[in-house]
Amino acid sequence: MGELMSLSGPLASWIALLLVVVARMSFVIFFLPGIGEQTIPAQARLLVLLAISFALATTGVIDQPPPGYAAYGATLIGEATIGFCLGVTLRVVIWMLSIAGTVISQSIGLSQLLGVAMEHESQAMVGNMLSMAGAALLLSADFHLNAIASLLRMYGDIPVGAVGALDQGMLVEALTSAVGFAVLLAWPFVAINLLYNICLGFINKALPSLMVAFVGAPMMIGAGLLLLALSVTGLLVVWKDRVMAVVGWM
Repeated sequence: MGELMSLSGPLASWIALLLVVVARMSFVIFFLPGIGEQTIPAQARLLVLLAISFALATTGVIDQPPPGYAAYGATLIGEATIGFCLGVTLRVVIWMLSIAGTVISQSIGLSQLLGVAMEHESQAMVGNMLSMAGAALLLSADFHLNAIASLLRMYGDIPVGAVGALDQGMLVEALTSAVGFAVLLAWPFVAINLLYNICLGFINKALPSLMVAFVGAPMMIGAGLLLLALSVTGLLVVWKDRVMAVVGWM
């Protein structure tokens, strides 16, 4: 690379810098809620990645990568690692809704109804609905713009190639807090399911000949759908207020 830079001058230096930015931003863009969904064409996501990387590379606040092929290759690997960790912390905000929706579907008896695949495979209908609603809510709240602005500021805390400056505990904390908060969001439905099974057990004990499952299952599904319709707005509002705390670096 050093020989290439000496031959081509500033152009080669700028291309090298652009590739370094692309290495960090690639995982971020492909994990970013709303933009990184599987339903978005890969060509569109690639264009967004190149446009954002070009804009960041022209700001002048990102350090030039070190000269030499070996050092430059190590820098690209380090930047991809940093981008992966940052992208996962962004993606967990959608995984929260997916986990909560799966737990809700299991609780109210709708786990067999699948929706359009937002990820690599189809998920439960409630999880799919919450994930799509959450992605639309974040896009309408300019979450992606705040994320990109935070990534630009982060070049001051985590310079180019400085993998050691990345807080690995941030990723672990984001994943654990996301799972805990997802279960907390679905807890009312889990409580209703528990109460339903307790009542079903008492009724079955009192009237062994009654097929209580045929009566209780439709009632459970209907009550669960009613509770979901009444609480989905508040659930999404509470989730949106928690998003920034889960991401940690925004």
